[in-house]
Amino acid sequence: MPFVKSLLLLPFAVCLGHAGLLPRQNDQSAQNAATSLKLLYQNNLNASDDNNHVSFILTDPTSQNAASQACAGIGQSLLTAATAQNFSGDLALSLNYESFAGRTSPDQQFWIDGASIAVSNQSFTVEQQKLSGSQLPALCSNNANASEPQNSTATPSNSLSLQAGTNTYQGYFNKKSFRFLGIRYAEQPPGFEHSQLYRAENEVINATSYGDQCLQSGGGSEDCFFLNIQTPYVPKAGSQANLRPVMFWIHGGGFTGGTGADPLSDRSNLASREDIVVVTINYRLSALGFLAIPGTNITGNYGIGDQVTALQ
Repeated sequence: MPFVKSLLLLPFAVCLGHAGLLPRQNDQSAQNAATSLKLLYQNNLNASDDNNHVSFILTDPTSQNAASQACAGIGQSLLTAATAQNFSGDLALSLNYESFAGRTSPDQQFWIDGASIAVSNQSFTVEQQKLSGSQLPALCSNNANASEPQNSTATPSNSLSLQAGTNTYQGYFNKKSFRFLGIRYAEQPPGFEHSQLYRAENEVINATSYGDQCLQSGGGSEDCFFLNIQTPYVPKAGSQANLRPVMFWIHGGGFTGGTGADPLSDRSNLASREDIVVVTINYRLSALGFLAIPGTNITGNYGIGDQVTALQ
């Protein structure tokens, strides 16, 4: 019963303050080495209407000459004036929200292909002349057409690579969010033991597909210690500016079933609509997660322990 499951989820949906994925400042291979990346999509939560809307990627202020390079760095190009005009409602609403949130000024101009653009409500002013020496945010295209979990896959054109600590994480994006899936948070513990935080260093981690769900009646694996991150914002390497709140989402299922990776648990709509970072997790279920035998070292609550490890 989806309604009952939603009620079970409410106590676990907690905000953890501001957080972000912060690459090493000296890693020039990361696509956010020189700029933050904000995915803009006017999400009306109507999946049947997704094909009628486009999303955009906004960079930090840069010179006009460097704006196209900033877009090319993520496999995109500067937005054309025709696309801006054809999807003026989407663009205006998204940029007005950025202004409302205090991240741009109300009269902010943005670089597009061969020009700059200013947005006021749903009216546009396009400046064809070069603004000598100006540093403006660039509006890049987002050619990823996929918008739902069942059709979102990583390809060379929508890949995204960034650093967190000493590791490189390879994810991707669709219309609605930057996606980093199947990130290991713990090694599989031996037998009935509590999980320990995964502390890999200097690894390249493929975060483009979900990890196995935890063992349950519908299948799964005992090695299921994975979490998933969906975010509309990736900060510039080393930056603490404009970081978003994090929602840590623990799936329901009565501690006997469920996964942080099923389509109904895909949180791209939540990340996009609410402008937050969403983390979903797997944790051990049924006997593997909660068996306790008095008088032995099998003390139970391993599934709750996994949730704590994932929070760490």
